[in-house]
Amino acid sequence: MNQVSKEQLNRIRGRYLEKYGKLMDNWSPMLFHEIHENFAQLDTRVKASIEQISKAAEAIKGSHKSVHFKDDRQSLFFGLGIATPSALAVMLVCILIFWYATSSQDYKQKRQLMDTYENVSDYVLLMQHGEIVHKDGVKYLLLRPVPKKGDIFIGKEYIYDQPNKRILVPLGRK
Repeated sequence: MNQVSKEQLNRIRGRYLEKYGKLMDNWSPMLFHEIHENFAQLDTRVKASIEQISKAAEAIKGSHKSVHFKDDRQSLFFGLGIATPSALAVMLVCILIFWYATSSQDYKQKRQLMDTYENVSDYVLLMQHGEIVHKDGVKYLLLRPVPKKGDIFIGKEYIYDQPNKRILVPLGRK
Protein backbone atom coordinates (compact mmCIF):
# COMPACT_ATOMS: atom_id res chain seq x y z
CA MET A 1 0.00 0.00 0.00
CA ASN A 2 1.33 3.43 -0.96
CA GLN A 3 1.45 6.37 1.42
CA VAL A 4 -1.64 8.55 1.15
CA SER A 5 -1.26 12.32 1.48
CA LYS A 6 -3.75 14.51 3.33
CA GLU A 7 -4.59 16.18 0.03
CA GLN A 8 -5.60 12.84 -1.55
CA LEU A 9 -7.82 12.01 1.43
CA ASN A 10 -9.51 15.43 1.15
CA ARG A 11 -10.12 14.84 -2.57
CA ILE A 12 -11.72 11.44 -1.85
CA ARG A 13 -13.88 13.02 0.87
CA GLY A 14 -14.87 15.84 -1.51
CA ARG A 15 -15.83 13.45 -4.34
CA TYR A 16 -17.97 11.42 -1.95
CA LEU A 17 -19.65 14.58 -0.60
CA GLU A 18 -20.28 15.81 -4.15
CA LYS A 19 -21.69 12.45 -5.31
CA TYR A 20 -23.79 11.42 -2.28
CA GLY A 21 -24.26 14.65 -0.35
CA LYS A 22 -22.95 13.19 2.91
CA LEU A 23 -19.77 14.00 4.81
CA MET A 24 -17.28 11.17 5.54
CA ASP A 25 -15.39 10.53 8.75
CA ASN A 26 -11.53 10.47 8.78
CA TRP A 27 -11.09 6.70 8.38
CA SER A 28 -13.43 6.08 5.45
CA PRO A 29 -11.28 7.88 2.82
CA MET A 30 -8.29 5.71 3.78
CA LEU A 31 -10.36 2.53 3.36
CA PHE A 32 -11.73 3.76 0.02
CA HIS A 33 -8.19 4.52 -1.17
CA GLU A 34 -6.96 1.04 -0.14
CA ILE A 35 -9.92 -0.66 -1.85
CA HIS A 36 -9.30 1.42 -4.97
CA GLU A 37 -5.60 0.40 -4.94
CA ASN A 38 -6.47 -3.30 -4.60
CA PHE A 39 -9.01 -3.10 -7.42
CA ALA A 40 -6.46 -1.33 -9.61
CA GLN A 41 -3.94 -4.16 -9.06
CA LEU A 42 -6.63 -6.76 -9.70
CA ASP A 43 -7.73 -4.93 -12.85
CA THR A 44 -4.14 -4.99 -14.13
CA ARG A 45 -3.88 -8.75 -13.55
CA VAL A 46 -7.23 -9.41 -15.25
CA LYS A 47 -6.20 -7.35 -18.29
CA ALA A 48 -2.88 -9.28 -18.52
CA SER A 49 -4.76 -12.60 -18.30
CA ILE A 50 -7.23 -11.53 -20.99
CA GLU A 51 -4.34 -10.56 -23.23
CA GLN A 52 -2.64 -13.95 -22.74
CA ILE A 53 -5.89 -15.78 -23.43
CA SER A 54 -6.40 -13.75 -26.61
CA LYS A 55 -2.87 -14.60 -27.80
CA ALA A 56 -3.44 -18.30 -27.10
CA ALA A 57 -6.79 -18.22 -28.94
CA GLU A 58 -5.12 -16.61 -31.97
CA ALA A 59 -2.37 -19.25 -31.89
CA ILE A 60 -5.00 -22.02 -31.82
CA LYS A 61 -6.94 -20.42 -34.66
CA GLY A 62 -3.74 -20.12 -36.69
CA SER A 63 -2.80 -23.77 -36.20
CA HIS A 64 -6.25 -25.08 -37.17
CA LYS A 65 -6.62 -25.66 -40.90
CA SER A 66 -10.13 -25.80 -42.22
CA VAL A 67 -10.89 -27.86 -45.31
CA HIS A 68 -13.97 -27.18 -47.46
CA PHE A 69 -15.28 -29.33 -50.29
CA LYS A 70 -17.54 -28.56 -53.23
CA ASP A 71 -19.58 -31.75 -52.91
CA ASP A 72 -19.78 -35.13 -51.19
CA ARG A 73 -17.81 -36.91 -53.91
CA GLN A 74 -14.80 -34.65 -53.43
CA SER A 75 -14.86 -35.24 -49.65
CA LEU A 76 -15.10 -39.01 -50.22
CA PHE A 77 -11.99 -39.03 -52.41
CA PHE A 78 -10.16 -36.88 -49.86
CA GLY A 79 -11.02 -39.37 -47.11
CA LEU A 80 -9.97 -42.32 -49.28
CA GLY A 81 -6.68 -40.60 -49.99
CA ILE A 82 -6.00 -40.34 -46.28
CA ALA A 83 -7.23 -43.83 -45.28
CA THR A 84 -6.05 -45.91 -48.26
CA PRO A 85 -2.33 -46.25 -47.36
CA SER A 86 -3.03 -47.48 -43.83
CA ALA A 87 -5.84 -49.77 -45.06
CA LEU A 88 -3.51 -51.31 -47.66
CA ALA A 89 -0.82 -51.84 -45.03
CA VAL A 90 -3.27 -53.60 -42.69
CA MET A 91 -4.60 -55.72 -45.54
CA LEU A 92 -1.08 -56.74 -46.56
CA VAL A 93 -0.24 -57.77 -42.98
CA CYS A 94 -3.45 -59.83 -42.79
CA ILE A 95 -2.66 -61.57 -46.08
CA LEU A 96 0.87 -62.38 -44.89
CA ILE A 97 -0.42 -63.82 -41.61
CA PHE A 98 -3.02 -65.92 -43.44
CA TRP A 99 -0.39 -67.16 -45.91
CA TYR A 100 1.98 -68.09 -43.10
CA ALA A 101 -0.74 -69.91 -41.15
CA THR A 102 -1.91 -71.90 -44.17
CA SER A 103 1.55 -72.78 -45.35
CA SER A 104 2.95 -73.98 -42.03
CA GLN A 105 3.67 -77.70 -41.60
CA ASP A 106 1.37 -78.03 -38.59
CA TYR A 107 -1.56 -76.62 -40.54
CA LYS A 108 -0.88 -78.96 -43.44
CA GLN A 109 -0.83 -82.00 -41.15
CA LYS A 110 -4.12 -81.03 -39.50
CA ARG A 111 -5.72 -80.28 -42.85
CA GLN A 112 -4.58 -83.65 -44.22
CA LEU A 113 -6.02 -85.43 -41.15
CA MET A 114 -9.38 -83.69 -41.57
CA ASP A 115 -9.45 -84.46 -45.29
CA THR A 116 -8.57 -88.12 -44.69
CA TYR A 117 -11.15 -88.74 -41.95
CA GLU A 118 -14.43 -87.06 -42.77
CA ASN A 119 -16.03 -87.80 -39.39
CA VAL A 120 -13.21 -86.31 -37.30
CA SER A 121 -15.57 -83.59 -36.07
CA ASP A 122 -17.65 -86.30 -34.31
CA TYR A 123 -14.71 -87.06 -32.02
CA VAL A 124 -14.31 -83.51 -30.68
CA LEU A 125 -15.84 -84.19 -27.23
CA LEU A 126 -13.83 -87.41 -26.88
CA MET A 127 -10.63 -85.49 -27.65
CA GLN A 128 -11.52 -82.69 -25.23
CA HIS A 129 -12.47 -84.88 -22.27
CA GLY A 130 -10.53 -88.09 -22.93
CA GLU A 131 -7.62 -89.05 -20.71
CA ILE A 132 -4.45 -90.63 -22.19
CA VAL A 133 -2.33 -93.02 -20.09
CA HIS A 134 1.25 -94.07 -20.93
CA LYS A 135 2.13 -97.66 -19.99
CA ASP A 136 5.24 -99.52 -21.16
CA GLY A 137 5.83 -97.00 -23.96
CA VAL A 138 2.28 -97.41 -25.31
CA LYS A 139 -0.52 -94.82 -25.11
CA TYR A 140 -3.99 -95.88 -23.99
CA LEU A 141 -7.31 -94.06 -23.82
CA LEU A 142 -8.51 -94.42 -20.23
CA LEU A 143 -12.24 -95.16 -19.85
CA ARG A 144 -14.31 -96.43 -16.92
CA PRO A 145 -17.56 -98.45 -17.04
CA VAL A 146 -20.80 -96.44 -16.87
CA PRO A 147 -22.36 -96.40 -13.41
CA LYS A 148 -25.79 -97.98 -13.04
CA LYS A 149 -27.46 -94.58 -12.42
CA GLY A 150 -26.71 -91.10 -13.71
CA ASP A 151 -25.49 -89.47 -16.88
CA ILE A 152 -22.70 -90.74 -19.09
CA PHE A 153 -19.60 -88.54 -19.17
CA ILE A 154 -18.37 -88.34 -22.75
CA GLY A 155 -14.70 -89.21 -23.05
CA LYS A 156 -14.61 -90.67 -19.52
CA GLU A 157 -16.91 -93.72 -19.58
CA TYR A 158 -17.93 -96.60 -21.87
CA ILE A 159 -20.88 -98.96 -22.23
CA TYR A 160 -20.31 -102.72 -22.54
CA ASP A 161 -22.76 -104.30 -25.01
CA GLN A 162 -22.99 -107.85 -23.51
CA PRO A 163 -24.99 -109.61 -26.28
CA ASN A 164 -22.68 -108.39 -29.07
CA LYS A 165 -19.52 -108.53 -26.92
CA ARG A 166 -18.39 -105.01 -27.78
CA ILE A 167 -17.57 -101.71 -26.03
CA LEU A 168 -19.51 -98.56 -27.00
CA VAL A 169 -17.80 -95.19 -26.41
CA PRO A 170 -20.30 -92.28 -26.41
CA LEU A 171 -19.28 -89.38 -28.66
CA GLY A 172 -22.16 -87.02 -27.94
CA ARG A 173 -25.88 -86.58 -28.37
CA LYS A 174 -27.65 -85.35 -31.47
